[in-house]
Amino acid sequence: MKIGIISDTHDQIERIKKAVKTFNKEDVKLVVHCGDIVAPFVLQFFKDLNCPIKFLFGNNTGDIALHLEFARKFGLKDAEFKNFYSLEIDGRKIAAYHGDVKEIIEALIKCEIYDCVFVGHDHTARIEKHGKVLLVNPGTLVDKHKDDMKPPSVAIYDSKKHDVKILLIEEYPV
Repeated sequence: MKIGIISDTHDQIERIKKAVKTFNKEDVKLVVHCGDIVAPFVLQFFKDLNCPIKFLFGNNTGDIALHLEFARKFGLKDAEFKNFYSLEIDGRKIAAYHGDVKEIIEALIKCEIYDCVFVGHDHTARIEKHGKVLLVNPGTLVDKHKDDMKPPSVAIYDSKKHDVKILLIEEYPV
């Protein structure tokens, strides 16, 4: 199954719209947002996704109750909001966590329960292999503001192939 991974969207409305089009074009079956949506009103820009979405709360979440209320208001009735997800898809165990506590990321990798760990938080898109564990950070949708950052990006994980790719959102043709 193709899983879209997005994080740290920080109210970047036009890039969120483009990310949604990208995920639809890539025919992803699930999207995981690794946190930092920020303002609840931006949830409306995820309503055109052709698949369910799971949201993680980040360290810039704001009013959690408003996020839940706005998700329902904007028709995201299947959207879920949590601090952590443990998923099993195509026999692959996947952990999804915002990533703001480094020791938790390290523990998720070292425990070797998971085949793949999705994180965000530091705005640095990367794919790392730690033994059998694949660590995926899709990056952010904000402008590049650190030397080690890529331009705004998302990721797509293929659970059948246990493979992932980073897509630069401004360069992806939709």
